[in-house]
Amino acid sequence: MKTALFILALVAFTMPLRADDETKHPIDQAMEAAIDKDSSTAGMVRAVSKANKQWDAEMNDLYQDLKKSMKPEEWAALVTAQKAWIVYRDAQTKSIVETYGHMQGTMYIPMSASDVMEITKDRALFLKSLKETVSER
Repeated sequence: MKTALFILALVAFTMPLRADDETKHPIDQAMEAAIDKDSSTAGMVRAVSKANKQWDAEMNDLYQDLKKSMKPEEWAALVTAQKAWIVYRDAQTKSIVETYGHMQGTMYIPMSASDVMEITKDRALFLKSLKETVSER
């Protein structure tokens, strides 16, 4: 009986994890697969750096798509916001790199790269959400 309850609890616990894997963005899935393949510090940094470039490309594609579907005043406001976001991104990146640069241990190298990537990923996901909102008109 205890074994059956343990197995039931294990299945219930892991089911949401599998569902999350299925809903992860392809960029995240590819990054995680690359890290699974090479979990060295250099391998993790390569995987995260590649994902960062992909998120940047995705963000830029979404930005250009929004230009096609927004009204001129909306687009002008987004351009202003995007320029401000670039300033924020650059300052935040500098802060992250500076902070992690004073940490002891190689584990902080991929952590720094990941934190930098998350800034662009968050913006890309925001623009995706904005695009979905605009498309509801």
